Amino acid sequence: MTPLVLGLNGSPRRDGNSDTLLREALRGAQEQGARVTVFDLAFLNISPCKACEECFSNGDCVIRDDMDRVYAALEEADHVIVASPIYFSGMSSYAKLAVDRSQALWARRKVLDRARRPGTGSIVLCAAQPDARFDNAVSELRAFLLGIGIAPGAVLKVPGAEGRSFAAGRPDILERARELGRDAVSTNPGP
Repeated sequence: MTPLVLGLNGSPRRDGNSDTLLREALRGAQEQGARVTVFDLAFLNISPCKACEECFSNGDCVIRDDMDRVYAALEEADHVIVASPIYFSGMSSYAKLAVDRSQALWARRKVLDRARRPGTGSIVLCAAQPDARFDNAVSELRAFLLGIGIAPGAVLKVPGAEGRSFAAGRPDILERARELGRDAVSTNPGP
């Protein structure tokens, strides 16, 4: 079966740096024969987690919104690529909403002991500041991937991405993103 690579875009900027690099990574995955799907999280209706812990009983969130489609895609994906701009050393609020709402998938793995077939994940982070700190975002996104049953892998960090079209004008960075996508498929050939 053809592997599925899922992109989660945490940027509210269409054609901004995070969006551009995520789409290049997905292009690289497609070059290796993968199917790709992307969710632009900033344009979805995703409510915050209410910490009700109802998901601990059956692995399903009680909130009905666009996260239902994201859950289904996260469960189906062979590889997940999360992209986000850096805000105060962390991921965007749009990415954080989706990560926090993935508590239901964490409950499936850690509380209900429901295994997930093997999958891998990558992270793409962009920051305007040349001396940006990526540690917080990397740590949280790695924990997210592990918590939902996906092995974290490559991290592409792009500091100094000043201006929304910075990445689009840097063939070297675009190639690194495409390579990340190609590697996602070659190291995880699917079911």
